[in-house]
Amino acid sequence: MVNTWIAPLGVDLVWFSGPDSVRFLNDLISQEIATPDPGQVRRSLLLGPQGKLDHILWVLKGEELVGLVTDEGRGHELAGTLGLYRIRVKVDIEVEERPRWLVLGPLGTGTWSGDRSGSVDADVSWRDSSRTLMVGERPDLPVMSPDEYTLVRIRSGEPAWGIDVDEGTIPQEAGLVEASVDFTKGCYLGQELVARIDSRGRVVKRLRRLDLSSPVEPVSEVLHEGATVGTVTSSQGNLALAMIRFEVEVGETVMVGDTEATVRQL
Repeated sequence: MVNTWIAPLGVDLVWFSGPDSVRFLNDLISQEIATPDPGQVRRSLLLGPQGKLDHILWVLKGEELVGLVTDEGRGHELAGTLGLYRIRVKVDIEVEERPRWLVLGPLGTGTWSGDRSGSVDADVSWRDSSRTLMVGERPDLPVMSPDEYTLVRIRSGEPAWGIDVDEGTIPQEAGLVEASVDFTKGCYLGQELVARIDSRGRVVKRLRRLDLSSPVEPVSEVLHEGATVGTVTSSQGNLALAMIRFEVEVGETVMVGDTEATVRQL
């Protein structure tokens, strides 16, 4: 396969099975998953009770089966958190322990196929970078370097957990709401803050991409007209992600040390 690679980082997959699995999760996560047909993949969020980020998710919708894809090393935490809400429902929770691979290559289809006991092939793409989750046998493909993978992630405007965003981040700050939140569905965990910001206000800062004139280091200050307006969170080559105050418009020029940068929307 030409221009196809295995990512140097993986993901965790948690299965929810049983007759109440779809309804159970639909009441907790930010995306509507009751209406899509089985085999569809949707992006979603699990928020804390106060509306801050807890997990960035991809949802694999099946028949009485749902898979939630989260960051590598966070599957058991996700299972434990959602398990606290499993009251009087018929839902089994199981963390996938088989080998998992992320393949970067041709554009995905927004679907998935497979099951808990067999192979799994799921489109978990970023905004404009295709990623396919495969469970089972290792694909016969080269592994992309961590630096190359970071560059692809930044180019796609995808925040990394613990680097660009964390449990103190509001979803609107991370640029994840459009793809991950359904404002027409019923209640879900942490809904109040997300809905209030959407209808009444704006966040103080937002994650932006920076096109740099030369490379910079993460945690560098971002300056605009001499004032500190943000901080670089990820950087690789001549691209970076930074949390920047809302006053700085897309297209404006900022400085990171002696390096000039243009602010871009994710």
